[in-house]
Amino acid sequence: MSMLRRLGRLLGGGATEPASPPPQPAPPPPSFDYGDERIPQKAKEKIAAILASIESVEKAMEREQVPSFSQVDARQMRETHLPKLVQSYIDVPAAHRSEIFRKTGKSASFLLCASLDRMQERVDEILRNLAMHDIDAFTNNTRFINERYSDQDNPFG
Repeated sequence: MSMLRRLGRLLGGGATEPASPPPQPAPPPPSFDYGDERIPQKAKEKIAAILASIESVEKAMEREQVPSFSQVDARQMRETHLPKLVQSYIDVPAAHRSEIFRKTGKSASFLLCASLDRMQERVDEILRNLAMHDIDAFTNNTRFINERYSDQDNPFG
């Protein structure tokens, strides 16, 4: 083997192993049954509102080309945090939910709904921030159009 070839190999050139294929995306998480009869009706309504809001957030993020870390937050909320919260409520046997009341002074269903309210507030905040970006863009565009096509510069107008 020539000296140049050896040097090339040492510097990372020459014969190398073929690149491994890119990793496959993670399979979608199993869908969660938010219609489970153990979930209080009021919580089901809040869950439906959160899921609809998250869908709106994801569409707005896609349109706005939001950084991927922000998209991860919305995905985690939908795929991990929401199902985990609801599952943890379901996992407490109904006969033992009174223990939660004795410890906290609040019922398990109240705490579930309060947690869902906090999630909804966060999603609403994200939507508000995305809307502000849209409002700013619209304001800038209307200002440009008004300046660009204004008759104030027309000496004959």
